[in-house]
Amino acid sequence: MFLGIDISVHNGNVNVKQVKDAGYQFIFIRAGYGKNNIDQRFESNARACINSNMPLGIYWFSYAYSLEMARQEAKYAIEAVKKYKSICPIAYDLEYDSVRYARTKGVEITKALATEMAKIFLEEVENAGYIPILYTNNVYEMNYFDMEQFKCDIWYARYKSNISSKEKEHASIWQKSKTGKVPGISGKVDINEFYLELEQLEAETDESNYNIININILNFQKAANKDGYLDESGNALIEDGMDGVNTKYVRNLIQLKAKSTIIGYLTGSSGDVVSWWQTRLNEMDFSTSIDGKYAKDSRKKTIQLQKKYNLKTDGVVGFNSITTAFYN
Repeated sequence: MFLGIDISVHNGNVNVKQVKDAGYQFIFIRAGYGKNNIDQRFESNARACINSNMPLGIYWFSYAYSLEMARQEAKYAIEAVKKYKSICPIAYDLEYDSVRYARTKGVEITKALATEMAKIFLEEVENAGYIPILYTNNVYEMNYFDMEQFKCDIWYARYKSNISSKEKEHASIWQKSKTGKVPGISGKVDINEFYLELEQLEAETDESNYNIININILNFQKAANKDGYLDESGNALIEDGMDGVNTKYVRNLIQLKAKSTIIGYLTGSSGDVVSWWQTRLNEMDFSTSIDGKYAKDSRKKTIQLQKKYNLKTDGVVGFNSITTAFYN
């Protein structure tokens, strides 16, 4: 058994490295919903998982009210995830909001229709080589899904301190809480208990995905080399996009800061690493100019980032701030 979480745009910025360091071993990410509406945080969440070597799966929130719509939703989900993972779990998520939406279109989601839509979605997923997962709960199993027709793994939502042994035998994944507190996430988050072996979710994953170049690290390495930083052996960094011991060593040397004067904060640090940092600030939604000069505005936006990611709010860009910019 191991623990994981599931996240979407509603969880805001997620520091995946902190989640992983806290002992969580798997993240389900909402890839999207309905007719190819991609979750606004899906791309950044998926990249952060890949760059942190965090195993991931996705779920698609369904607004289907016909079999063909369910089939298309599966194709949207597969298309969204395939550039990150060649094999991973893909879950079908039909909830009360799905049923309410169908009613606005004049369609009542019956047990027969819900069952067939889920089956078609999951068959499409399996045919594409992914791992089909049905997200459900005890009420939906009574009213919407004919469970005898499903041979896939079940992701079972039941917000209790414990579930029966029968329920545990039935569920491959138990969503046990929607009010969890996890390092790296500012608000509440869903907590999942997995009864599968992690290898069952990752066994056939294309290992090359885990050697994917982290573009944030690669650009940092290039900037550090241009600024003349050297590793412990006196060499320039190898520009490989990997967070190895030499990159960590150089990262530990860097302290970007503004110069404090009686008239305010003026330019302190300058150079290519500052430009790299300003670029990452912009990419992480902390808008600032990119001029290679670390002054008042860069310091202000750095403090905002540090506050958001639960870092020391001193306006100095050091090891932990740079690490956060690597993986988010």
